[in-house]
Amino acid sequence: MPDPTLPTFSRRALMIGVGAASIAAFAARGLQSAPSAYATSEGTVLPLVDPLASEPDRSQFDDSEHVFAAYLTVVAPIANSIRDEDPYYGWMEDGWWRAPQQPYNAREMEQVATLTWFLTHERTWNPYFADTKLRDRIEAALGYYLSSQLADGSWSEYEWDVPHLAPTGFGSVALTTTYRYLREAGELTDWLPEIESAVRASSAWLVDRSLGHWRQPTPYTNQVVAGLAGASMTADLFEDADLAAQVAECWATLREHGISDAGHSHEPMAYDFDYSFIVAMPDLAEGALAGFSEPIEMARSMAEFVSYASVLEPDRAGFLHWSAASARIATFTQEMQPNEVLDRTSLGRALIDHVPVLAAFHPTDTEILAARQAWKSDPGPIVPLQRRSTSPRTWMHSSRAPLGPSEAEREDAIATLPYLASDRFTELRQAGSIDLDYLFVRRPEYYITTLLGRRAGHHGPYQRLRMGPGLLWHPTMGGLVYVLNSNDEDAWGPFPEVSSVTRVEVARTYYSEPYGEGERLSAAQVGNLENEFSAAYLDRTNGSHVVLSFFDDHVVQDITADDPGRAVIPLLLQPGDVLTFSDGTEVTYGDSVELTDITGLRLERGTGTLNIDLDRTSTITLDVTDRVRMHDSRRQHLIRVEHGGSLRTTYAFAGPAETASQAPAAGVLSSDNGHHGTDDGNYDITMDLWWGVNAHGMRLFENGELLAYRNLVARSPQPQSISFPVRGRHNGTYHYTAELINAAGTTTARDVTVEVRHAQPGAVVLSHDNYSGDADFTLTTNMWWGTNAERYRLYENGDLIDEQLVESNTPQAQSAATEVTGRQPGVYRYVSEFLNANGISRSAEVSVSVR
Repeated sequence: MPDPTLPTFSRRALMIGVGAASIAAFAARGLQSAPSAYATSEGTVLPLVDPLASEPDRSQFDDSEHVFAAYLTVVAPIANSIRDEDPYYGWMEDGWWRAPQQPYNAREMEQVATLTWFLTHERTWNPYFADTKLRDRIEAALGYYLSSQLADGSWSEYEWDVPHLAPTGFGSVALTTTYRYLREAGELTDWLPEIESAVRASSAWLVDRSLGHWRQPTPYTNQVVAGLAGASMTADLFEDADLAAQVAECWATLREHGISDAGHSHEPMAYDFDYSFIVAMPDLAEGALAGFSEPIEMARSMAEFVSYASVLEPDRAGFLHWSAASARIATFTQEMQPNEVLDRTSLGRALIDHVPVLAAFHPTDTEILAARQAWKSDPGPIVPLQRRSTSPRTWMHSSRAPLGPSEAEREDAIATLPYLASDRFTELRQAGSIDLDYLFVRRPEYYITTLLGRRAGHHGPYQRLRMGPGLLWHPTMGGLVYVLNSNDEDAWGPFPEVSSVTRVEVARTYYSEPYGEGERLSAAQVGNLENEFSAAYLDRTNGSHVVLSFFDDHVVQDITADDPGRAVIPLLLQPGDVLTFSDGTEVTYGDSVELTDITGLRLERGTGTLNIDLDRTSTITLDVTDRVRMHDSRRQHLIRVEHGGSLRTTYAFAGPAETASQAPAAGVLSSDNGHHGTDDGNYDITMDLWWGVNAHGMRLFENGELLAYRNLVARSPQPQSISFPVRGRHNGTYHYTAELINAAGTTTARDVTVEVRHAQPGAVVLSHDNYSGDADFTLTTNMWWGTNAERYRLYENGDLIDEQLVESNTPQAQSAATEVTGRQPGVYRYVSEFLNANGISRSAEVSVSVR
């Protein structure tokens, strides 16, 4: 049992300490009225865990463990967020992991697993191994965590004393992991029976199929999957055959009732990319590694649906996800380059042998190894994790994940993606769990996704879903029209009021011919169509009727409304795109414009053209949004078209306006490095082709490695120009080359070399104002000119005593100050640092005498 001299709590003791009346009052007032912050003593009860005394040495981390480096930087802040005063002694109060930041939210306490890893694992780079201050704070956290467990074995998340699935499922994983580490290291052994009792109780709650989280169809599949992973770990840890048998039965039940008829997991009843691919898939891998077949079957079904709902951009910048169909998270893109510190999907790679299509969505083994080597050789400081980005699941999974597929395996998987494997199909999938149709139409010139149906009420968990077409993709141009699920203005079609998009629920009908003509078709019949047809949907909330007609080389959207209104076209533009409106006005990426008497526009990109034609003269606005991804190469722009009650818009595809008969002329690369005052590693590389045969695309290489691909619009012999932002380069030499490409050939541009000399912050000077030997004084750090810092640190006698964020405005001066109080007589030595992602600048040592 735990040491009785230490503060420990039962649920009853917790309520007495808090005050039962206070808990009841908080519950009665609800979440918004609950207290949001409390003052914690500054180490007067439990000593504060020491911050890192120096920057970790990247070279000391094993390849599979460098994910811990970022967590290492926040061990002390997380540990010191554990309260050592009443009320809520032991609660992690600073919101490092999950909202709401309230003492009844057990999700925050999952960080005991993170802190325990550092306490129990001896590494040359880990100063917290067997650290007594960290041990004391973990013990306090365990006391609060275990005492907050409800009598039925569950934990709360959103209000006092109400069982919730997520904190119980994910918490079981965190606590079984904590138990295993403590037992292996012989740490806090008196707490092991308490943890065992807790996870046995939570596992029993999780596998009890009479409870609400097992209702059929089973909602929140990702949370149940995590719960089964935790229960399975418990059964394995304590060799509990009865629990293992119950887990096996639960997997069979979840396989039957946790997957929709459409193939996606229930989140809670609709699709969600983030919760299925990013959250659930790694835990399905846990289930598969534990020897269960049902997780593999579930992963296969979910991955197949994702392969329809995500499109690979032709330039291989990454995947666009059908955000409009995601019920919970505003997932936009998934980039191809590995980032193991932030990659929550990594353990999903363990499923690739069983579900080969998953290889399309993961980096290759070569890319992962190269990224690890680049991380080790990076001279910059390790960037600390930010609040809400400290998921314990990331390090749990990444440190155990296998390498990625080979390049050949990934290419084979990409070739099986439906819209790449075929240029003609119609796929209609019905969710079944709620009244939703997912319509996927592939024709030779395009791929389009459409969501139609009901969202089970205006005030339920599905307000993010956006009805109607959501994603238009072209084989060479990539994503062209794109609806997100996180903004009231996101729609593609009728949009009479700003808020109406969040209320749209439509009645739909399918027809065998375009324009709502021909015979009505059943859902089963739609899935067999290969030629022209149409889908009509009526929105009774705003009185609009839309008919989508699908042809081989164009799509037509007919809108009829009760009143005049406007239609929205959410274009997804890339740098190098050119939009030409019917009046001759040209605009490019990032522009906004308002025009009248417009009958259409032309979007040119690389070797393709999208013509958008209106059947009437309209006033239109084009507005740029801040919704951007893939290194600022994909940005949503909104076109709003005013109409008098009806509007026909045709989206037709054509080849480039210009077909090249000669290879491009030679372009010239240049850099603006140093133009803003310093050679700081942040600059633009620009390609200019002054005159001659134009290119349709450009590949940019940095030190021989492909850095980016950009589409260009050819209008020979006019000049061409495009810039690529390069950010965060360290001191060193960078050589840039480029290839200009058109249908007739490839030409190498004139190269450019960039010398980065000032990547780390400029020289800093530390001073003090204690000329009379007082106990209170101020230390000030100044950088008079140069590359700015992002953080400031101050050390006293070698110990870090202050750290602040500072505002960057290169190359202007920067300053930071620390007030020091209550120093005893003696001599104190101070050193300050200014840091950015590229390095550290240290001051000379300053001594201060206190008399």
